[in-house]
Amino acid sequence: MNGFMQPISRKLLIAGISTILAANLGNVAIGQIVNLSSGNSAASVNLGSQAGMNSWTINGQNQLNQQWFWYRVDGDQTGQHSIDTIGTPSVIANSSSLDATYTAANFSLEIIYTLSGGATGGNDWTSDITENISIKNTTGSPLSFHFYQYSDFALAGSSGNEIASIFQNGGFYSKATVTKAGSQLSETIDQPLANEAEADTGTATLGRLNQGSPYTLNNNLNSGPDNSLDSTWALEWDFTIAPNSSMDVIKDKKLSVAPIIPEPTTFSLALLGAAAFVLRRKRLSA
Repeated sequence: MNGFMQPISRKLLIAGISTILAANLGNVAIGQIVNLSSGNSAASVNLGSQAGMNSWTINGQNQLNQQWFWYRVDGDQTGQHSIDTIGTPSVIANSSSLDATYTAANFSLEIIYTLSGGATGGNDWTSDITENISIKNTTGSPLSFHFYQYSDFALAGSSGNEIASIFQNGGFYSKATVTKAGSQLSETIDQPLANEAEADTGTATLGRLNQGSPYTLNNNLNSGPDNSLDSTWALEWDFTIAPNSSMDVIKDKKLSVAPIIPEPTTFSLALLGAAAFVLRRKRLSA
């Protein structure tokens, strides 16, 4: 897709996913925390706090600290707000998909997650999550809207030693990656490309989003490595949404992890040395 999907196609895609889920499941009475699973993977989303998606495991090893969304409407001098502050969402879910819609006085915001895990058995360390987001202006006037995504991964199950990179495409931002040794998380924006971006370490960007005044991401495109702090990144979309119309954001996250193989213990090394010694003695005496 990569930015070339027409608006009608985007709306049909999101509407189709929502319709299928609703037809098969109906509105599910669940709590604010929703757990998803597929193949070798599992994910947990807290819809009622900034924790957001706070776990994404592959073969039982967690790779994620926090991934969530903020918004700002022009004219709001109190700045950005995480979407959970809008209120309790309506939810449709099954084992591997989640459709949550938050409704404010002047807009609604729908997020559809779909988790696609790799093969089970412990040999496949790949996983994928797609995110389809639709923001609808429910008023009769244009709505100037800023939408943010913040991501903090802990690849290979530990913090630190990551490198975050954000990539440009024609003055916009199309992709973000975090790498750590042989592990990599790659997020590709299908459409529309982001207007602003920011890479940093620790909770620096998170603090700016929560600072209580309007903030525009600083377009720093690289961060890390730091021995103890994660490399984080954020993306920002700036929209003017026509009356009673929607804007859609479609993204895809691909995670590939290099499993950590424990180093041999002193005892196992001693056994290997003894076996080699015995084998050498047998060869000499033959």
